[in-house]
Amino acid sequence: MRPRKLLNIGLTLAVLVAIVGLYRLTPTQKDIQDPTPVKGIIGRTVKTPRFDLTVNDVRVAKKLRVPHSTPDRDTLTDFVVVDATVTATREPIHVSNVRIRSADGVTYLGANRNGLDEVDLTGTELAPDIPVRGSFVVEMPADKVPGATLQVMEKSILNDLEPQVTVPLGPDPVKVQDVVALTVASDT
Repeated sequence: MRPRKLLNIGLTLAVLVAIVGLYRLTPTQKDIQDPTPVKGIIGRTVKTPRFDLTVNDVRVAKKLRVPHSTPDRDTLTDFVVVDATVTATREPIHVSNVRIRSADGVTYLGANRNGLDEVDLTGTELAPDIPVRGSFVVEMPADKVPGATLQVMEKSILNDLEPQVTVPLGPDPVKVQDVVALTVASDT
């Protein structure tokens, strides 16, 4: 083969490799529209442009005691109660998108039980600069908590590129209590 022909083949291969490489590095529509993760850890405040969140504790129980309500709520799995403090930073907001993603990729949504909206943080309007202490409740098996990640966003829809707080819940198994009593979300 002639040197010129070898050069043309080499350049063609280089261009093809560059095209494939650029294609793999180019963000997809999903990448562009996904929420922006803001990572945190238990016990430390995570700051986003719209709200600050501190996860204080994680409790797991077979039953849930809701204030001013009887009987205790029970579940076929377990109740994971994430005690947290949330502060709106600019204007009044509701934190309405709470979920836990287990290590195996399954996502569990916040519990939607009768009476919870009156006591947990998802049912509370957060005023700017006033920290509110309360809980998020998710129904999921206790054995899925090790390695799981709490995911919290302000909006449940139209949340393209919105900040999503992600807090790992730790690698260790959690002790399952018989009953966890909730308290009404309140300013601290």
